[in-house]
Amino acid sequence: MITVLRGSLFIVDLFVALAAIGGGIALFAGLESSDRVPPEWLHGTPFQSYVVPGLILAVIVGGSTAIATFATYESPSAGGAVSLLAGVLLMGFIVVEVAILNQPSRWTGTEVVFFITGLVMSLLGLVVLKA
Repeated sequence: MITVLRGSLFIVDLFVALAAIGGGIALFAGLESSDRVPPEWLHGTPFQSYVVPGLILAVIVGGSTAIATFATYESPSAGGAVSLLAGVLLMGFIVVEVAILNQPSRWTGTEVVFFITGLVMSLLGLVVLKA
C-alpha cells in the first residue's frame, strides 16, 4: 500500500513541478495570453507585471515540488516531509494570489484545481512520512 501512495505522491509532485515551472516561465517571459491573465488583474498589487509572480511560481513553488519529486524518489520519509511543505507552499501561493489579484471572480478553475492538488500533495506527504 505504501508503494502505491509513494508512487501517487511522486506523480502529483512531478505534475505540480512541471506545471509550476512551465507556468512561471510563461508568466516571466510574457508568453501567457493577456486574455487569460490580463494586466488589469495586477492593479492594486505590488507588481507592475507578471515577471516577479512568474519567478515566485517557478522558483518557490516549482523548485520546492521539484525537490519533493526527487526526495520522494530517493527516500519515503524525506519525500513525505518535503512534499508536505511543498503542498503547503502551493496552497499558500494560491491563497495569496486570490487575495491580491484584481480578478472578476474570487477563484478561477485553475486556482481551485491547484489548491486541491496542494492539499492532496500535503496529505499524501503526511501519510508517506508517517508510514
